Amino acid sequence: MPADALLMAIVVVAIFVAFAAALAWADRQTSPGRLDPDSKR
Repeated sequence: MPADALLMAIVVVAIFVAFAAALAWADRQTSPGRLDPDSKR
């Protein structure tokens, strides 16, 4: 595999990992609100 293709694959994987980390962080930031008794309907 050429070096530029390997570098591009690493960059794409890093973007997906960063997006997944941002989603997990945002979910963790909003999760305490879902534990309120009023929100369980």
